[in-house]
Amino acid sequence: MTNNTTNHDKNQEEIKNNSTINENSNLIKYLKNKIEKREEQIKQIILEQNKEIFKVKSRLNNEIEKCQKFSLEKLIIELLPIIDNIERACSLMKNRKDDQYLEILKNMENALSLFKTIFSEFSISTINDIKVEFNPNVHEAISIRYTNEIKSNQILEIMQSGYMMHNSRLLRPAMVIVSQKN
Repeated sequence: MTNNTTNHDKNQEEIKNNSTINENSNLIKYLKNKIEKREEQIKQIILEQNKEIFKVKSRLNNEIEKCQKFSLEKLIIELLPIIDNIERACSLMKNRKDDQYLEILKNMENALSLFKTIFSEFSISTINDIKVEFNPNVHEAISIRYTNEIKSNQILEIMQSGYMMHNSRLLRPAMVIVSQKN
């Protein structure tokens, strides 16, 4: 009987061990499954965060580019009256024949040329076309001239040049005289 009892105890112990092994195996499968799900969730979170980081980086790069592109805008706007005065002085001095005035005119035209070169380097264009259609986005009509020589709503004369930066941002509209049919 002792032998039988011992066998029975061993069988019971073996069944218990098998049951424990099964439970452990099920627990391991369950935990592996949980870990895989967590890994997938973490991968998804990382992917979403990387997308968001890319969006923020792209937005910041656009802002930086915009700031760099238009950083000189305020300075240039402050320079425009100086350029206007140099242009007016040049047009007044062109009528003079005195050598002294001609030398001053030459120097002023050189200064004006330097300004225009710098403007060109920074993609600043002048709005000063005549005989084109009036555009309220870039022109400011200060007077109307009645005429039958040209169709209505055309630029007849530029009183003050306008300026545009990068062909997209208006720095100052051109002050113009517009035609009107009699």
